[in-house]
Amino acid sequence: MSFVTSHQLLAASAADVVAAHPVEAGRVRPHRTLDGDGFKIRTLVMDSGAVLREHRAPVPILVNVVSGRILFRVAGVEYDLTAGGAIQVTASEPHELEALEPSHALLTLMG
Repeated sequence: MSFVTSHQLLAASAADVVAAHPVEAGRVRPHRTLDGDGFKIRTLVMDSGAVLREHRAPVPILVNVVSGRILFRVAGVEYDLTAGGAIQVTASEPHELEALEPSHALLTLMG
């Protein structure tokens, strides 16, 4: 990663995100990507079959799928998200993620 005063390249492609954080067998693993003024970005890596059980975020979140396929459950609805898919969830809304194949997603915590 190259640091410049006015900007920071996080990845030039989806392949860069995937290569930087290999999937670990049977695991869900968050990686700190960037902390900024009023936001945090995490790269969430999930193996096929891994589940991030229902939980709540204290701030609004935005989840962008980079690779793979994730079932995202929120408010009694299940969304089947693939690369390029995105979902926003308000603060304190219970939600759950299940990877149907090895997956990478960018999680932005806003606030």
